Amino acid sequence: MSQFIALLERYHEQLEQQYGGLLNQDIRRAITDMLHCKNDTTRTTQWHCGHCQHDQQHPASCGNRSCPQCLHQTTSNWLAKQTNKLLPVHYFMVTFTLPYQFRALAHKKPKALYKLMFQVTSNILKDFASRQNKGDLGFTSVLHTHNRKRECHPHLHIIVPSGSYDATNKQWHKNDKKYLFNELALAKVWRARVIDAINHHPRVSYAQ
Repeated sequence: MSQFIALLERYHEQLEQQYGGLLNQDIRRAITDMLHCKNDTTRTTQWHCGHCQHDQQHPASCGNRSCPQCLHQTTSNWLAKQTNKLLPVHYFMVTFTLPYQFRALAHKKPKALYKLMFQVTSNILKDFASRQNKGDLGFTSVLHTHNRKRECHPHLHIIVPSGSYDATNKQWHKNDKKYLFNELALAKVWRARVIDAINHHPRVSYAQ
């Protein structure tokens, strides 16, 4: 058992008493999964050796992405899958952070807001690429909901290859610049579009 799980078991009741009002459905599901991870005799995995006929059952892992006992293998598998997709080009990392004024909204309506963040950043990058590179841009986006102190800090890390694809001519155009797009222009457009999207989204707006 990891040290984190041991602490969670020991202080679970205190956590509920002090911060219960701040725990949303996803957090509660993660806590429940972690408390039962490799500790639930009703869910087991069967291991059998055809050579020596050894047969043994082990409590199953919870598989929750937040669980430190399961996350390592999940992360390793994800990294291997992404590595296989890499092109032989330079890559940039772009980070879009939700303005701090909307962090309370992230607590209230996380799923709708995070989906909106993905949509807005995707459209921004595609628009910039279309205007400057005259081609289609590919990228991988990863959502981080908290910082290292576990404070609410929603942001997207986006890995972008240095280049674009011209679908009409079926040609790849390599980008030789040392930067992807102007960061000040990206930041300005991001703030404007995410605010506009929140104001016009029926499930995210503060008015709902």
